Amino acid sequence: MAPHANEVPAAGTIPKKIQAVANATIADDNVWQWIHDVTASSPIQPPVNLGTGFIDHNPPAFLIEAHKTALDSVDNNQYAPVPGSDLLRETIADMYSPLYGRQLDPITEVCVTNGAQEGLLSSVLSFVQAGDEVILLEPVFAMYVYQIKVAGGVIRYVPLRPPQESMTSTVSGNDWTIDLAELEQAITSKTKMIYLNNPHNPLGKVFTVAELTAIGNLCISHGLVLLSDEVYERIVFPQDSGSQPDTPTTHIRVASLSPEIASHTITAVSLGKLFNATGWRAGFVIGCEALMRPVISTHLVLAYSSSGPAQEACAIGLREAERQRWWAVNAADVGARIRRLCRALDTTGLTYVAPASAWFVFVNIDAIKLPENYPYPPIVINEGTRDWKVCYWLVQEFGIASIPGSCFYGPENKRLGERYLRFGACKSDEGLELAAQRLLQLHQHVSKAV
Repeated sequence: MAPHANEVPAAGTIPKKIQAVANATIADDNVWQWIHDVTASSPIQPPVNLGTGFIDHNPPAFLIEAHKTALDSVDNNQYAPVPGSDLLRETIADMYSPLYGRQLDPITEVCVTNGAQEGLLSSVLSFVQAGDEVILLEPVFAMYVYQIKVAGGVIRYVPLRPPQESMTSTVSGNDWTIDLAELEQAITSKTKMIYLNNPHNPLGKVFTVAELTAIGNLCISHGLVLLSDEVYERIVFPQDSGSQPDTPTTHIRVASLSPEIASHTITAVSLGKLFNATGWRAGFVIGCEALMRPVISTHLVLAYSSSGPAQEACAIGLREAERQRWWAVNAADVGARIRRLCRALDTTGLTYVAPASAWFVFVNIDAIKLPENYPYPPIVINEGTRDWKVCYWLVQEFGIASIPGSCFYGPENKRLGERYLRFGACKSDEGLELAAQRLLQLHQHVSKAV
């Protein structure tokens, strides 16, 4: 029977020519939406959401006040210039020129974007097209994968390797290393870009000068773009006196290592993450003029411009944060929250990757004993790895949300990640206390010997 004139046809009857293109489904069934939905429907309420990087406390008061003041300006409430407001770009150039060891041109070498995410996507779309290869270092943030697939690129994965003692003991994220020979072997005639994340999510690894120099020199010798996501650049924790002598105590900007490396590098920074204001969607990218010209053009097409009031506030906030030495205060605060979560994991009996930076802890789940014949939904069964089962079970039985470790790996190395879950410490004191209580309940399900 033909449908009535006013009836909407079922999805299966929509003409093929107006069905979504393949790229529109790249992020279908993504873990971020899944964990949100599962957590919201958990029988244990309120849940403790340690899965996403949602910060549940406010940015500094001086930043909020600057934003309120910015709203009174007519100019700030209209379109900002495409590459960013003059004030913010000049502030970025002034503050970052000493950090890069060269004078940045605020007009040609800085572009303000809608968070680092859009800056990274603009960079990928500017240099990667169908058939181009991009190297990702595992574990890897899934958004990088989506960006490359949207551009039509081909991903080659190179895993960071954990130390042997990580099988049974807590180790540092800095102990995970890159096999530079393996990295170079992954480069082919089709390789266009190496995508770096430093400091690293989810390991919290801060790459050393030697590692970064080697990666940068590979980009020079093979003619590659080095896209460096450095959104946690100001959140490196103070190291204890027992740290190894070569343990980085500050973030090293890869573009600062040499003029040659800088000429191949695009760096992305998140003002939202730096100021605990991720909802503002404020970020920027820095690079030499030849690299930035196409990025600015792509940014225009994707977003046109970014929030005027947020740009004004961030320009003031960057100066004020420097004046108040707020970066060190914030890094110490984040480090204290990480240590608090790690103490709860110690009490529970779980080992983990102790981060030197960022908000996350990669937790080893080998010792967790799952009940037999537990009912899992189809998506968990289809994924086929143990981390998804543990993740779902923790939400349903303890109200603890996390992200399965295998989500940070490509198909070939997926099994390397299934021994882990990613927990986030970006919670209030009350949230971390509740997390500690929930984790303590898990203790009876943790084996003493792995």
